[in-house]
Amino acid sequence: MQEKLAYLFPAFVLKYTGKEYNLIVEKHQFDLDTRIADSGRLLGLDIEGFDIQENSFLDSELENQILSYIFSCSFSDILHSKGKEADLISGFSMGIYSALYHAGVIDFNTGLLLIRDVFSLVQKLLRNENFIMASVVGFTREEINDYIKSEESVEIVIQNGTYSYVISGKEKEVKTLMDIFQEEGAIYLSMFNLSSPYHAKVLRNNALEFEHLVRKYSFSDPIVPVLSMIDQAELRTAEQLRTEIVRNVSQPLNFSKSIQSMNEQGVKHFVEVGADTSLLKSSKFIDGDFDFKAISRGKWL
Repeated sequence: MQEKLAYLFPAFVLKYTGKEYNLIVEKHQFDLDTRIADSGRLLGLDIEGFDIQENSFLDSELENQILSYIFSCSFSDILHSKGKEADLISGFSMGIYSALYHAGVIDFNTGLLLIRDVFSLVQKLLRNENFIMASVVGFTREEINDYIKSEESVEIVIQNGTYSYVISGKEKEVKTLMDIFQEEGAIYLSMFNLSSPYHAKVLRNNALEFEHLVRKYSFSDPIVPVLSMIDQAELRTAEQLRTEIVRNVSQPLNFSKSIQSMNEQGVKHFVEVGADTSLLKSSKFIDGDFDFKAISRGKWL
């Protein structure tokens, strides 16, 4: 079987490696500054002051998502220009928008507007309730579910590995559980600077509102299959990908199962296309016959 290549697009930046800007601007002469400025004007966001050395906007949820999208799409443009095409692609959480851009499903500005509109609708639906997402490493799914039974709003929303998960819920309930996980010997715990409970059941009853939002924009069939991180199906039509955007808001993801599924289909090489190395780190919890690189480390371009 021919060895296949997959590109994976991350959701948001936890910490820049510091190499991303030079790779895009200096090595490949891509005008990233103009793209950032134009994006900010379109969205009415003040992001022109971005400074990669200062890890700018990591504490600003929407701005972080937008900048993550800009970096991933800029790397995408460079990959296309170099003729480095993948056999399969997938987007992790909010990385679905840059994945769709790479696949030719949406144009660049549509991705920007979708990210903003989805974020705004989520915030509206929460009605000022404080939610949070957190990473928990060191317990099985069954063990985590046993702990969270007592907290009504909390659920597992992402599986990164057999012992690596992301939970979401009301801030007070999640923080209570984090104290318990700490006492019970968690290997690693971290709370994300996110108030939007993406992939959580709290948004499931509002699917029709998200569908109306998505239908405002033009979608095309993908030039390369897009693998769903929800159910590992290969998505090959514009309509399937519209539906995936809606599902992505309120359905749990399984990163480890998605990597294993692609690996079983012959994918031996994975490349994280974006700033940071969050997916590379998560891949270390997954068994399989593959190698994994992060474009932000300069290992692919």
